[in-house]
Amino acid sequence: MPTVVYEIESEFVVGARLSGSPAGVRRMAMAGLIPGLLQPSSTQSNISDSGELGRSLGKLRGTLGNGGRWGLLIPDAVARVNVLRFDTLPEKTAEVEALLRWRIRESLGFPPEEARLTYQVTQREAGSIELLVVAVKDGVLAQYEAALEPFQRDSALLILPVTLPLLALLPDSEPAGQLLTHVYSGCVTHTVVEGNRLRFWRSRPLAQREPGAQVEEVLSEAARAVASARDRLGIQVGRAWHCIRTDASEALSQRLSSVLGMPVESLPLAAQLEAPLSAEEKRLFRPFGAPLAAIITNNGATA
Repeated sequence: MPTVVYEIESEFVVGARLSGSPAGVRRMAMAGLIPGLLQPSSTQSNISDSGELGRSLGKLRGTLGNGGRWGLLIPDAVARVNVLRFDTLPEKTAEVEALLRWRIRESLGFPPEEARLTYQVTQREAGSIELLVVAVKDGVLAQYEAALEPFQRDSALLILPVTLPLLALLPDSEPAGQLLTHVYSGCVTHTVVEGNRLRFWRSRPLAQREPGAQVEEVLSEAARAVASARDRLGIQVGRAWHCIRTDASEALSQRLSSVLGMPVESLPLAAQLEAPLSAEEKRLFRPFGAPLAAIITNNGATA
């Protein structure tokens, strides 16, 4: 598990120092970004002024301190997330990656040889292997890494689209499909999980900036996700969750319940994770800390 985690979004940067024993978030800080400084894209340059982003990240350093293995959470819109199934896979890693690049080439929007890949096996049965594959354009990801280079010189221990670790907070014993709505920094991502397997992923920027109009966009996307899971995958969503990291949290949660026809629950965050934080830092953790809690949970630190 990384000891320092950064999240870089279009509106803010968050940093936290984590500990595994006892499990918790030791320190946490946030800084806002000027509008237009960062525009998430999987194919185009994301950062218009790396110096300004570096200054915002530098504001976190006094709180977080120096050193430690580090991780980076990036906007979902930067990554291409695919669930792929194969009859069998080659034994050599290079051959597996070549196969994955070929399979996802049409969905990338950039040459497949420019993709930086991470993948994991999510299901293995007789004659069938399912992989979760994340691809990010190397030149785009390099921009984020360069912004952090003055503060963290070693390579990142993990780099993930921000919604992906949140799936660790969902109960894997739920028999029905589970929908997660994640709203943050002008974006919305919907996932549908079956057991501990990601089955559906859709992420998009919100076209509207006015909060009321954004709510309508999110509701439309949620209904679309449920319908797609049912009609394309044969998955009936029976439980719904939200992680809403905007000012519209309460109102949006109530509207989601009405549109989906079921209660929409907040992602569970273990209370002890924020215990080491100061009162000011706890106020940051409650709206921004879910991905951090998920990273700790996913590494078994809260067991």
